[in-house]
Amino acid sequence: MQLRPYQQKIVDGIGRENAIIKMPTGSGKTFVAAEFVLRGIISSKKRQHECDTQTTTAALFLVPTCDLVMQQSRALKHWIGDYEVAEYFGGQSIPSSSFDVLVSTPQAFLVCMSVSCHIYLVMLPKYDLIQLYLLVLKTLQQTEVSSSFSWSNFFAVVFDEVHHVLKDHPYRIIAHGIKKWEKDRSQRIQVIGLSASLTYAVEHKAVKQALANLCHDLSITRMISPSDEELIKSGYIPQDDNIETMKKPWDVPDGVILGE
Repeated sequence: MQLRPYQQKIVDGIGRENAIIKMPTGSGKTFVAAEFVLRGIISSKKRQHECDTQTTTAALFLVPTCDLVMQQSRALKHWIGDYEVAEYFGGQSIPSSSFDVLVSTPQAFLVCMSVSCHIYLVMLPKYDLIQLYLLVLKTLQQTEVSSSFSWSNFFAVVFDEVHHVLKDHPYRIIAHGIKKWEKDRSQRIQVIGLSASLTYAVEHKAVKQALANLCHDLSITRMISPSDEELIKSGYIPQDDNIETMKKPWDVPDGVILGE
């Protein structure tokens, strides 16, 4: 299977940026993300070989539901071939350390991080994800925990349906955790967000503020969307004859990227 021209253009346009990809439903967001992940794995393996080290890094692919874990892991396995795709959601055994991509719900991933830091849910009076992540972060800061689920072992995080970052959602906890980790450890994790609809807001001012919040929380430096012409030329058939692409004000708002 090959990427359509507009999908290829989007993957090429990501580069090393933190990017949000806005594409209509059915236009191939998952293929774009899978190709991005594949390129990252190949690059990571190459660096491992050149540096003659056993340390390798993986991609984390977050999805909001258990059904999507299964769906997206199947798509990734088909696209990246022989590389190892692990999947995890509630009720499963924590995956082994030998994976190149981990597809997980955010709740399950936070639990993976906690267990790897020897923090167990019985330590919390209530199953509170924010309390859980604060404990994880404190442990990672105070000890040299070696774990497949430490941020140091991921080169990129993909947020499927990235608009959930704007809500009181585990995505938001993880997004803030990545920023905190990068600040404390001087390590960069590339972030990619996927969505057909970037915000729940409707009124122009509310949309602008929601986008500013989203870009700030994920340190986004690029927002990419195919044009109507590119979609139609490549054979995309819009649902309900409605093609929603990124037009003004769908640029990265000024002043939302830290350090700029």
